[in-house]
Amino acid sequence: MERRASETPEDGDPEEDTATALQRLVELTASRVTPVRSLRDRYHLIRKLGSGSYGRVLLAQPHQGGPAVALKLLRRDLVPRSTFLREFCVGRCVSAHPGLLQTLAGPLQTPRYFAFAQEYAPCGDLSGMLQERGLPELLVKRVVAQLAGALDFLHSRGLVHADVKPDNVLVFDPVCSRVALGDLGLTRPEGSPTPAPPGPLPTAPPELCLLLPPDTLPLRPAVDSWGLGVLLFCAATACFPWDVALAPDPEFEAFAGWVTTKPQPPRPPPPWDQFAPPAMALLQGLLDLDPETRSPPLAVLDFLGDNWGLQGNREGPGVLGSMSYEDREEGGSSLEEWTDDGDDGKSGGRTGTDGGAP
Repeated sequence: MERRASETPEDGDPEEDTATALQRLVELTASRVTPVRSLRDRYHLIRKLGSGSYGRVLLAQPHQGGPAVALKLLRRDLVPRSTFLREFCVGRCVSAHPGLLQTLAGPLQTPRYFAFAQEYAPCGDLSGMLQERGLPELLVKRVVAQLAGALDFLHSRGLVHADVKPDNVLVFDPVCSRVALGDLGLTRPEGSPTPAPPGPLPTAPPELCLLLPPDTLPLRPAVDSWGLGVLLFCAATACFPWDVALAPDPEFEAFAGWVTTKPQPPRPPPPWDQFAPPAMALLQGLLDLDPETRSPPLAVLDFLGDNWGLQGNREGPGVLGSMSYEDREEGGSSLEEWTDDGDDGKSGGRTGTDGGAP
C-alpha cells in the first residue's frame, strides 16, 4: 500500500506485512461503524438480491442520493464483529481494481445486523448466466481475463481470495464487458492456516480436500488458480467438472488419470475433449495437481489469442444473460423478513423477522 498525506482506515504502511496491516485497519475501523436503529434511516430498501448462511444482500437506494447499491447484511448473532470488519476493510483496500467489487464507505450496525454497501451489478452473478448452456468463447475469455487480473491484484497485495466460483462473479452487462469478483468473506493474507472445506466443494483444490481435521495448510495463491480453472470450465460448459477433487469421484479420477499418465494420451477424456489444445494447455496449468507448479492466474493472458474450441457455444446468453437480480428474485416476501426494520414503531407496527435460516 502507498503512504498518503492523511491516514484513513483504508491506508496502510508499506513496511507492514499484510496480516499486520489488515489487523491495524480492523482496529482503526472498529470505532467508525455507525450504529443505526433501522437501515431505513439511511436507505430506501427496494428488494432482496440474495441470501446465504450468515446474512443477505438487499438492493437499496441511499437517501442522500446517488446510484442504487447492494447492501450486504451479516447477522450479528452468527458473524463475529472482527470477521465483518475484516471483510469490509479488505473490500475497501482492493476497491480500486475494476475486477473486484467496490466496497463503499460507511459501515453500519443495527440491532440485528452488521451492514456495508457495495456497488450494484444489474445482471446478477455468473451462475445465473449458466443455467442452460456455456457462454460463447468470446465471453468466456472476457470473464477469465478480468478475473485473472483481479486475482493477480489481490495476490500482489499478499491476499488470497479462496472462494472463486460462479456465484461470486458479479456481471454488469449481458456481454460481460465488465465482471467483478465479490464476496471477500474468506479472503485472507497469504500464509494463513487453512483447513479442509467443511463439505464436498467442487472448487476446492485437492491439497485442501485431502486435509483431515485438525490439519491445516498455509493459504497460497495456487488455491485461486485452481478456482479460476474450475470457473473457466464452468463458464464454457455450464457445469462443474466434478463434485469434489478427490478419488473416488469418477470425473476427477478420469481427469487426474489423464494428466498423470506418461506418456500422456493425445486425447483427453470426455468432457475435456471438447476443448481445443490451447485451452487444454491452459486448464492443465491452472488445474495442476501440484500447487507448487500450478500456473498463476495471469497465464490466461498467454492464451487469449488462441482458439479454445468453443464454437458450439455460439448463441449468446439470451434471457438468462440479461437477467437482473430483480428478475430472479422470489416474490411474496416482505422486506421486514430481510431486515430488523419494523421494531422502531414507525413501520405500521410490523416487526422484523429473520424468516428462518437464510
